[in-house]
Amino acid sequence: MNLKSKYYKTWEEYRALNPDIDEKQAKAMAEKMQSYEEMMFAFVMFLCF
Repeated sequence: MNLKSKYYKTWEEYRALNPDIDEKQAKAMAEKMQSYEEMMFAFVMFLCF
């Protein structure tokens, strides 16, 4: 799925916009960011139905 939003960014887009995040930080953040993406998707689906 390719969601274009001014405010919502995927983890990959966030990493691209913030190159100062090193690999150690990225590993620590990635799991939490993935869960946030899934919660946002579930919320949008909730609103649709």
